[in-house]
Amino acid sequence: MDPQILRGGFRIGVLVLGLAVLMLPFQPRDSAEFIVTVMAAIVGGAFVLGVAVLARTANPQPPDAGTDRKEYNKRSTGGGP
Repeated sequence: MDPQILRGGFRIGVLVLGLAVLMLPFQPRDSAEFIVTVMAAIVGGAFVLGVAVLARTANPQPPDAGTDRKEYNKRSTGGGP
């Protein structure tokens, strides 16, 4: 999957989650707005988690390049060329 789409989805999810969490302390606990804000936080968190899982499975980690390095790719520990 395109990393730009995943990045955009992650940003939207973080925006929804962050705004819901920021609004939560200012809502009266016995109001309908509190319930809607909690539901928005749950949906935002689930969306962020879903995008993160999708990004993890769609773009696997590259193989470890440290096992078969060429001589010119290794860092030199000496003092000169």
